[in-house]
Amino acid sequence: MADVPWRRGDGVMTGDRCGTPLRLLPWTTPEGKACYLSTDDAESLLSLIADEAEEGVLNAAEELVTADVGPRRLLRALRDVLRVAISRGARLAEVRPCGHGAIERCEGKTFCCGCRRQIYL
Repeated sequence: MADVPWRRGDGVMTGDRCGTPLRLLPWTTPEGKACYLSTDDAESLLSLIADEAEEGVLNAAEELVTADVGPRRLLRALRDVLRVAISRGARLAEVRPCGHGAIERCEGKTFCCGCRRQIYL
């Protein structure tokens, strides 16, 4: 998966950003790097725009599944849907930490505060 830009360690969420939950957005920079939103307001203008963009990505992928398109278009749609799934999974309210009970977010991943094991959503 080296060609999926939001899965690489591209340095977007480092340093003082650790511990702050950032939302992976359904678009990238012109260079193909991940874009994140830092807000506590799920109803902010940019959050609502991101919600609409995610819905558009899912609708477009659904249309492609029923259409006769080439594998490159399907692969691009799959990558877009994967980005939405990762973003939505990270925002799920119920996270199941290991036995230590406390979690923290750092560099786009969720970790147990006690044992530092990564928790996969």
